Amino acid sequence: MRKLKICADPFPPYQYIDKDGCVKGRDYELVAGRLHKAGYETEVCIAPWNQIYPEFESGQQDVLFQAQDSPERLEKFYLSKKLRDAVTEVVTADKTLKDIQNYSELENYRLGVIADFANGPEIDSLSASCKVEFPDAAAVLKGIYDGEVDFGVLDQGVKEYLMSDNVTLYPAPALTYYRPLYVMFREEKVRDDFDAAGEQA
Repeated sequence: MRKLKICADPFPPYQYIDKDGCVKGRDYELVAGRLHKAGYETEVCIAPWNQIYPEFESGQQDVLFQAQDSPERLEKFYLSKKLRDAVTEVVTADKTLKDIQNYSELENYRLGVIADFANGPEIDSLSASCKVEFPDAAAVLKGIYDGEVDFGVLDQGVKEYLMSDNVTLYPAPALTYYRPLYVMFREEKVRDDFDAAGEQA
């Protein structure tokens, strides 16, 4: 049975390393399970995006999951059928700010984002001057709690997983958006085997 090196960045509850050093998470289990069903063994690496993406590009990793599509990626790699939609929220600790209606209004505030992370055109097109970069989602949340930023951009599932029970955050409903996520492959046959295993589920 052929072994594939698969990778993703840490995004609990979708993929993460638990306190015992084991890889866990809904997306990891789905992707690894489907590859096993397709006849492959897997070796997984959960590490920051700025490590895994260059490794995937250079061929050190065979499969990268929880990826967004882009014209550049579609030219170079093979993307699966859609894995799922990620729900992205712009959240604030200030209830009076939750009724903001347009992304352009965020230019007037401090917006917490994850460094080197593609949030989609709505957020990525905003000027760098309004953005404060954090290493991960937990740090974005802390930045909102501590008042370092007025808003933060967070995956809904990650936010709910990490958020403290005794803290209230308010999503801005008009700014909630969906991002389709895919599994990215270096080889067309492996992609096709993965998609076929999903259709048999």
